[in-house]
Amino acid sequence: MIRRRDTKITLKVVFPHPIACVLFFMDSQEKINALRKRIDDYDDQILDLLIKRFSVSKKIGVIKASSGLAIGDPNREREIINRLSKKLKSKLNKEDILAIFNPVYQISKKMQK
Repeated sequence: MIRRRDTKITLKVVFPHPIACVLFFMDSQEKINALRKRIDDYDDQILDLLIKRFSVSKKIGVIKASSGLAIGDPNREREIINRLSKKLKSKLNKEDILAIFNPVYQISKKMQK
């Protein structure tokens, strides 16, 4: 006599990121809205960091003014771009990093005056 044994099959789905699990159960517009919320949060963080960066730039401007140094420092700008392009070589190319940082440099110089 053959006995049938009921078996329970468990399917385990592994999501690479916690948000992936949430997104899996959403429709397209809900997914877009959730991802846009993350972008908004990142934008807020970026601006908070830029404000801190500009504050430091102002302090550097005061030191430069009292020492008779020029506001612009192309060598320092190149140094930053080179450092970041090495750090992010597989994520962003050097031209994109430069496109991001050129406006940051312009605002920093304006604040240093």
